[in-house]
Amino acid sequence: MMDNYVFNEDKLGEIYKKTLKGKLDTTDFLNAYTQVDYLYRLKEYAINCFEWINLPDTVDARFIENELFDKGRINFFKDRNLGYLCLPVNESGPINIYNEPTKKYIYASDGFRRNRNISNSVTIYNNFLKTPTFTTVNLYSIRLAEVQRTIDINMLAQKTPVTIICPENERLAFKNIYKQVTGNKPVIWGTSELNLDNYKVLNTQAPYVIDKLTLYKHDLWNEAMTFLGVNNANQDKKERLVESEVGANDEQIEQARFNMLDARKQACKKINDMFGLDIDVKFRNDDVQKAYELNEIYEMFPDLKDEGVVEEKVGEDLE
Repeated sequence: MMDNYVFNEDKLGEIYKKTLKGKLDTTDFLNAYTQVDYLYRLKEYAINCFEWINLPDTVDARFIENELFDKGRINFFKDRNLGYLCLPVNESGPINIYNEPTKKYIYASDGFRRNRNISNSVTIYNNFLKTPTFTTVNLYSIRLAEVQRTIDINMLAQKTPVTIICPENERLAFKNIYKQVTGNKPVIWGTSELNLDNYKVLNTQAPYVIDKLTLYKHDLWNEAMTFLGVNNANQDKKERLVESEVGANDEQIEQARFNMLDARKQACKKINDMFGLDIDVKFRNDDVQKAYELNEIYEMFPDLKDEGVVEEKVGEDLE
């Protein structure tokens, strides 16, 4: 459907201009626009999943999440003139015993450039694979757009007109009859001179598959939400699922959250140890945060775990 699946506003603008000039069909623009629309919708969910706490005023939480989504990494450091910053980074140089690059080339779109290393800066990763969220979300946006455009095409196919073949001298009579049909008339009147054997009807009606495609699109959307760690209730299905199936889906959602949250929390610890700060990050969902708080309490007071007192209290809060 689309020649290039990675679209941005500039490329979309180019396609729109070519469409206006007649160089591209309108469908080319709609194909691209639909994919970009789904990409932005999913990105909005992704970059709002986490809440950063106690960041210095010079560090932008929105920018952090945007870079982690697009590139999978961003570097926290202290600049002599500007204070604490968190900016895009290219990593290079010799690797340490854990295969981590030791040199950091930090940059910004306004020409700002700095060189740092692992002893005076911390790279925040999107996950432990150090991959951006964009790669997977873009794939889902392509698949969702394909389904939506197929729905659009099937919808248009339902509007295929009926072709009536009749003698020229009876055309007006048949037009009046069809006008009554489309006008929802309960009774259609004709004359005795009208010969129904003189006409043929060609109806190229396409099968209606929008309902099936819509269900498939919902499944794709829920799958994308699970990947992002966002509660998606397969609410239309949940009544029919057994308890074990519901629990398995919930576990997938929780694991998806931990995959990204653990990488961010690990970076927070390194930043706090290096710069004496108290930065933290949490998923914008109370269940996940309370689970972390529970683990922290058990680390400080291991005896409580055996007694189950704290877990029981947290469980009550989650209900």
